[in-house]
Amino acid sequence: MPNLILVHQKTKQDPEDYREIARLVEDSGQGISVFIVDTKDRSPSVAGMDETQSTLTVSPMPLKQFRPPRGTVLQGFEYPKGEQYEMLSAVAMPVPEWIRITPDTKLDPEAWGPYVVVKPELGRKGAEIFIKRTGRVRYRAPEEFDEDHPGRKASMLAQRFIYTGRWPSNFRVVTLFGKALMCWLCEADHSHVPLNSRFDFKAKGGITVVSNKRTSSYSLSFDEGVIALAEACHRAFPDQPVLGTDIVRDSDTGELYVLECNPRGDAWLLSSDMGRMIEQANGLDFKSQFDGLKIAASVLAEVTLARAS
Repeated sequence: MPNLILVHQKTKQDPEDYREIARLVEDSGQGISVFIVDTKDRSPSVAGMDETQSTLTVSPMPLKQFRPPRGTVLQGFEYPKGEQYEMLSAVAMPVPEWIRITPDTKLDPEAWGPYVVVKPELGRKGAEIFIKRTGRVRYRAPEEFDEDHPGRKASMLAQRFIYTGRWPSNFRVVTLFGKALMCWLCEADHSHVPLNSRFDFKAKGGITVVSNKRTSSYSLSFDEGVIALAEACHRAFPDQPVLGTDIVRDSDTGELYVLECNPRGDAWLLSSDMGRMIEQANGLDFKSQFDGLKIAASVLAEVTLARAS
């Protein structure tokens, strides 16, 4: 009888989600015992668990103090964006062309277009992402950035700009070991200055290229192509349980591109503090979209039987 340990982190998952998943797994008749622990638990053992049995520990985010008594551990890991792109490209996922900005970087507008996106390799929540004239992209040494700027910790990247329409938009698909639990479409607030064509960045007042802001609008998406692409991205991250994959569609060509997968795992939007805030502001119910907890239980049972040790 294999064990499944689910690791909980406050504000990132509602423990009630885990309790429901545990019930569904144990009621499935596959002989799996499920245990829920907190990531800050320092106990060397898990109450009630038979440590002689094979065990799988699943932690959407990196473990903190908790250390499983035995078995395979699958947990989130923060790969910088450049590493994500390399891993995704290795399994043939479509990633917009990109480059790390170094002292020797000099981009040709003829090859890259008149504007590119500049962003930090370790940035979060759309911070410090800007559009810049291609010919003006220059290297800045880490010490030249403000103390709290992510450019002090890792490289800045230049990436080909993907035009998603008059206001920037993106899809976010939350997957668990390659199965979609939810999918949204996010579009920037229409109070921003619209980008009426691909490189029309001359308007005054500031044009944003980031869609996921507090004032953005969110809706459930059932786009089969987007969901299939996000599920396929798990081939690049087989040991990271939860991905929050951001995908954009080129407004002119219809092509899909992967912007990042957030393999650190803080993307359990079905019940995280951030997920609930977005649900309430937009009148959504993420769990009911695909019956996410039922899917999660089925996937976790399957992975436990395959990978517990």
